[in-house]
Amino acid sequence: MIIKALKFSFISLLLLNMSSCIENDIPYPYIEGVIQEIQVDGMQGEAVFNNQARTIELTIGEDAFIDSLPITKLVANSEALIYPDTAACIKPNGFPNFSFASLNELPANANTAVDFTNPVGFLLKTYQDYWWKITVKQEIERTIEVENQSGTAPSLDLYNHIAIIYVTEDADYRNIKIKKLNLEGSKTVLDPPAETVTDFTRPRVFKAYRNGRYICDWTVDVQKSSVAASVEKVNAWATKAYISGSFRAGNKVSVEYRIKGSEEWTTLDASAVTETGSTSYSAELTGLQSGTDYEVRALAGDNEGEAYSFQTETIVTLPNMNFDTWTQDGKTWYPNPVADNYDDPQAYWATGNEGVTIYKESSTVPVTGSDAYKGKAAKMYTYGDIVWVGAAAGNLFIGTYKTNIGKPVDSPSFGRPYSGARPTKLTGYYKYKSMPITYPGSVPGNLKTDQCHIYVMLWNASGQEIAYGEFVGTETVMEYTKFELNLEYSDTQSKPAKIAIVATSSRYGGEFDDAGKKVIGQVGDGSTLWVDEFELGYE
Repeated sequence: MIIKALKFSFISLLLLNMSSCIENDIPYPYIEGVIQEIQVDGMQGEAVFNNQARTIELTIGEDAFIDSLPITKLVANSEALIYPDTAACIKPNGFPNFSFASLNELPANANTAVDFTNPVGFLLKTYQDYWWKITVKQEIERTIEVENQSGTAPSLDLYNHIAIIYVTEDADYRNIKIKKLNLEGSKTVLDPPAETVTDFTRPRVFKAYRNGRYICDWTVDVQKSSVAASVEKVNAWATKAYISGSFRAGNKVSVEYRIKGSEEWTTLDASAVTETGSTSYSAELTGLQSGTDYEVRALAGDNEGEAYSFQTETIVTLPNMNFDTWTQDGKTWYPNPVADNYDDPQAYWATGNEGVTIYKESSTVPVTGSDAYKGKAAKMYTYGDIVWVGAAAGNLFIGTYKTNIGKPVDSPSFGRPYSGARPTKLTGYYKYKSMPITYPGSVPGNLKTDQCHIYVMLWNASGQEIAYGEFVGTETVMEYTKFELNLEYSDTQSKPAKIAIVATSSRYGGEFDDAGKKVIGQVGDGSTLWVDEFELGYE
């Protein structure tokens, strides 16, 4: 018995020593912290997300107070806790560290107001830390009108709140008559009232109030200028340009333009010029040549302003828009001159074929003869019975593809660098066989027959989406038919830096569950989309 006890004690001691040597080196799960939805008081339009850079841009109207702006909705993934920069919080200990869909979900002592005068950082904590940056832009229409105003636009320093108003050379600094001085929005009240101040032999200071609340001090100075008319801004597209500027009060404004280096000026038709105020105008030039240098000038009566030079955007040709170029490697087809849709410089288009051919034949293939509109065409086929993921829609897109077995939703990456002109439409030819829904996904949930989908997206250099247009086919069309989709620009100022064109035989075949592993979109096994001869259109 003593020997047994000693043996047991020795074994127990050995196990204890072994357990003390075991390290807890099991890694934490990798769960990204993602802001999914956000709304603020006085918000205009939709939030602009850049999930890759983890940035969000919001726009608010002139009635909101950007320095104490309540967040009315903030939703992140369920695993994340939310910590805004306490220096920007109006009441740091009152900001909740969890998601909320409305202020009604929060306790009475919560305070979600944040000073968004500058971009604000938000830390999302899961097992790792993820910093997001939220920027708020306030849209305020600022208008200034005075008697004897010159053709030089007022200069506004929004950071230091300094306004410089330009008047004609014969104006009297001691008798400046302000007609309109809107510096902080249409509901702003100035103290003293602008119309009561006429002596501008020195700069004058006005206190701005909105809804009874003090906003800031504005310093207003008046200076003389001999400029009769000016062009201040040009937004040039491929074959058109939007012009805006100022002209001397009491005169009729007109606009002239020419190709740079030409002798003769062309007068823009008066119907294309709009007086947006007593001393401001806008105009639209059309019928321009792509990638060409131009000059434009404004005139107040017969007095010419200085010429403003600009260049129209250059139309570039995207590769293989007719889908005549294909390469095959084993069972896998590639819509490129190389058997690659990832990192080869010649690989511009991509498909999900590399993932599909693990189980099936390629779902996107070239076709000829009667199956093509001209030369070769692309045929996309939906499989409704794929191991692991459940289903696979045929697809074709500008971008890259690298199979991610662990998280199939991350296999494709949409878009390639693009520096050409901003397109306004996409045309092409298609035919489609729509099949009854056979894969019982939950998105959208009420579909009876499958739909095809063709769309275009553009992003700017910050990764923000600036344009989108789509075509959805809901019926079987067995003869090639022309389609046309128009791009709607949410940002008409930014230049594009990235473009994607996407086509798929099942509109919801790219919808995955939260884990990114299984398709949850409704698709019809055998749905087939043919496309050919894509072409971008420009204005």
